[in-house]
Amino acid sequence: MLQFALRRITIFPIILLLANFIGFAFAFSTAPFVTASDPYSLGTNKLPPVLPAYFDYLHNIFKGDFGRTFTGEPVLVNISRFGGASAGLIGIAMTISIILGIALGRLAVRRSKNGVAAWLTLISTIGLALPSFYIAILLIALFIGIMLYAMSTATLLIPFQGFGWDAHLILPVLALVIQPTVKIAQVTAGLLSEEMEKQYVVAALSFGHTFQKIKGKFAFRSILAPVVLTIAASLRIMIAELIIIERLFNWPGMGKLIASILSKNSLSGDLLAPPMIAAVLTMLVGIFLLVDFIATFLSRMIDPRLRTDSEIKIKGISA
Repeated sequence: MLQFALRRITIFPIILLLANFIGFAFAFSTAPFVTASDPYSLGTNKLPPVLPAYFDYLHNIFKGDFGRTFTGEPVLVNISRFGGASAGLIGIAMTISIILGIALGRLAVRRSKNGVAAWLTLISTIGLALPSFYIAILLIALFIGIMLYAMSTATLLIPFQGFGWDAHLILPVLALVIQPTVKIAQVTAGLLSEEMEKQYVVAALSFGHTFQKIKGKFAFRSILAPVVLTIAASLRIMIAELIIIERLFNWPGMGKLIASILSKNSLSGDLLAPPMIAAVLTMLVGIFLLVDFIATFLSRMIDPRLRTDSEIKIKGISA
């Protein structure tokens, strides 16, 4: 386990540095186009070499200065302001998805030949076919209809635009949780159903243990590692969907920030600012690497078979 952790952690700085350079170089190379699109600019700017500019940027990072946006605001201050809103939204949505997904998956496993209840198959088919942005559009259309044709006070109960740790959370969280919930439930139910057909379960039942006790106490532990990996995959997809969801619900988070600094039509003063693009891309890559590392590490701790298989592969390669 220690060797696995050290190998992963050693690779992290290289990947993060590469992501940081790609983000900086991309934004730096587009500076003439951004300037040319400004009606108040005095013509096009000649682009200097990217490497000297990037080395100066790295030198400032080592001194604790991560750069400033075009509007003069420190990059870290800007990111922390938007990042807190996204972290709260993701945390609430993912917690609900994990609890509901595991609960539904365990509930759907029955002691029958079919194994998994038909209602979960129906829910999974519908839920996986609806991406989060489509659910968000449907919710917004629904509540606009309520606002137009129903009581005017309905808009005060569940607002569909704006920020707030209150009723403003309901619609964006609902749009984000549906697909991860049914995915976690589907994987949990499928694996648990297969686990309940194994020989040790038949033996435990013959000794008088109840089906529910075996399912909850023993069988679920055996499938916990792949469930953790499914949760990590759902979290990565949820983070990627933030750009659209936060734009639709006008939620001031990282998704809205990314859209504003990349979209020419956003009228943002920080459009394609190299320090901002580099910092955001590095942060996103770091989050994905961290989520993958934690999920893999936990799954290896939960299931000793994963550690044994990897150790055998490593010994075979070294031999």
